[in-house]
Amino acid sequence: MDNGSPVVSDEMLQVALHELNEEQYKCVTLFYLKKRSYQEISEITGYPMLKVKSYIQNGKRNLKLNIQRKIKEADSTNAR
Repeated sequence: MDNGSPVVSDEMLQVALHELNEEQYKCVTLFYLKKRSYQEISEITGYPMLKVKSYIQNGKRNLKLNIQRKIKEADSTNAR
């Protein structure tokens, strides 16, 4: 089923994830990929709970921006 959203490869996702700063990378990875709770992430990383929430929110936004940029770059490369 095509909903009009571009397909993001695993490689593109990994590259975009690694472009996040260290704190955002750790928190986003633990929350979305390892299915850890805010409390668990706080305990694992030593970051305060409010920072964990902030890193996840900002990391998710930055990840989306990184992926959108990569899709745009790929589209412009393929159009040549």
